[in-house]
Amino acid sequence: MSVRRTLAPLLAVLTVTAVAAVAVVTSSDPGRAAPPDAPAEAGVQVQGEGTATGTPDVLHVTVGVETGASSVADALGSADAAARRVLDALHKKGVADADVQTANVHVYPRYDGNGQQITGYQAGQDLAVTLRDLDTAGATISAVVEAGGEAARLQGVSYDLDDDTGLRAQAREAAFADARSRAEQYAKLAGRQLGDVVLVREQVTASGPVPMAAGDAVAASEAVPIAPGSADVTVTAEVRWSLV
Repeated sequence: MSVRRTLAPLLAVLTVTAVAAVAVVTSSDPGRAAPPDAPAEAGVQVQGEGTATGTPDVLHVTVGVETGASSVADALGSADAAARRVLDALHKKGVADADVQTANVHVYPRYDGNGQQITGYQAGQDLAVTLRDLDTAGATISAVVEAGGEAARLQGVSYDLDDDTGLRAQAREAAFADARSRAEQYAKLAGRQLGDVVLVREQVTASGPVPMAAGDAVAASEAVPIAPGSADVTVTAEVRWSLV
């Protein structure tokens, strides 16, 4: 038997099998079982994005103190005294206890130039502070640094929105409108119309301005300048419509 005669029936079988497979995938016969991940009906699924912009109304500040001494007890004692002065300054500026939290306490040895002999100890602690009055935040930071004296350390500041519920709602509406606009275009290209919404998923991303870096020392003679800038809330909406 020739090779050509042997291959001909085989090719015919493969062709029929391929056609049958396509028919199963594209068939609209309700009696046929659809693949597990296949949608129950024709539809269009797109992503829309919406962003709302607001002005930050909260300032997060990390204030630290660090002191050195020949013994652990003396180092911790002087660091504790500096931290108490910082806390007193915050209270005098009207910062609530609930907005001040100890974020870190540390103590470690200091070594000589060769790194072999312990010459003393460094001790300190960090306070995470939330300032809710941005108009007086600069003056509060300056007062805190002045109270801490040479031991004061200002790690930096970052801005936030105390309540972004309103911005989320605005961004959500914009995201849904964007998704609908895209879906309507696809439906038109397909010669169909949008039906009911059958799926909605969202992802929310909040982004503020770049944190303002601050060095270890800040002049306390005048208020530290504060520029909150703007903060964005972005919603990505994944929406699926049926097609009619």
